Amino acid sequence: MFRAVLADVLTGSRLILGVAAAGALIGDRVHLFSILLSVAWATDVFDGRLARSSGRRTLFGETDMLVDTWVGACVLVGLGLSDRAPLGLVITGIVLVGGIYLWTKNPAVSQVLQGTGYGAALWLIFASEGASLAIPLGTLAVLMMLEYKKFFGKVLPMFFQGVRAFVKGEHYEGPTIGSPTEGGK
Repeated sequence: MFRAVLADVLTGSRLILGVAAAGALIGDRVHLFSILLSVAWATDVFDGRLARSSGRRTLFGETDMLVDTWVGACVLVGLGLSDRAPLGLVITGIVLVGGIYLWTKNPAVSQVLQGTGYGAALWLIFASEGASLAIPLGTLAVLMMLEYKKFFGKVLPMFFQGVRAFVKGEHYEGPTIGSPTEGGK
């Protein structure tokens, strides 16, 4: 039971980490932003591992992809409110892509929104003085080593299947990644 509760705490913490990351961008604290983003990515991996190892259904497991989308949207909002991206474009993109995700529940759409924010964030970190790209890239490297089977065996195929379904106008919620103890993980 402890592992399931801890998994939920980690998932819920990403809601706060997303807002904090946006705040760091608005406050021009790019180094802090890179740390917060890295922590958010790590909590996404470890909440899934904890939930699966608990053998129980978690409270937030079904909303994990929505929380991940929230973090990506927060990054985009932070970029827009800090004048690093056109705010109108950011809001339009979040409303359109986020709305399509909420309507279709297609994980590929969520991943496009997240990827847009994360790609822009990595570029910002790369281009910023005093911020180290080693923090998020190192985090990604470690997480990829821990989750390479899941990433290449399930996440990437889910993304491409979701894109195909979206282009064809088909409904697609994606396969359950992992055990049923964590819903969409």
